[in-house]
Amino acid sequence: MLEKGLTVIKLDKANMQLYLSDLVELEQLVFLKRGHLYSTEEWGESHFLADLPGKFDLSYGILKGSKLVAFLIVSEPFPGVCHVHRVAVHPKHPGNNIGRKLMLQVYESWKKMPEYRTITAIMRTDHKISLPFAKLLGAKVADKAYMTRQFQALGRTDVQIFDNYFMDTYGISYALIHIDK
Repeated sequence: MLEKGLTVIKLDKANMQLYLSDLVELEQLVFLKRGHLYSTEEWGESHFLADLPGKFDLSYGILKGSKLVAFLIVSEPFPGVCHVHRVAVHPKHPGNNIGRKLMLQVYESWKKMPEYRTITAIMRTDHKISLPFAKLLGAKVADKAYMTRQFQALGRTDVQIFDNYFMDTYGISYALIHIDK
């Protein structure tokens, strides 16, 4: 249940364009506050408007009034696989479990979509909330072989892969998690 005044919306193509300025503003705020702990790359309009497979099936936002205060962007990098790219919550709304509620919304929607058999996400290994929550939903941490296949298929060479985590260029450890139907 969301706090009063908050509404979940699907970020379909029309809403992605309608809330584009909010998406970019929110991305900038979170990137400025958290820097490379949030992402190694700041997204702009072209990222949000990119017409990626599956993107408009499972991407969501949360409105407070008419202003977007959180978003979660998903796409289909491989047939049948959804990947959570971005989860951002306005710095003025910490501690309200908004990110968790967005992940739960995506998870519940994904379960009902037979065309998607797997959902993946990348999470910092030191994050005290995200990784344990994903495991409650049934997520498994990918092993070295799984991550190697995934990153090679995506053409990513900017990570150092270990047994059950990988490290970015800043030395931050991440887990690639996956849930299979």
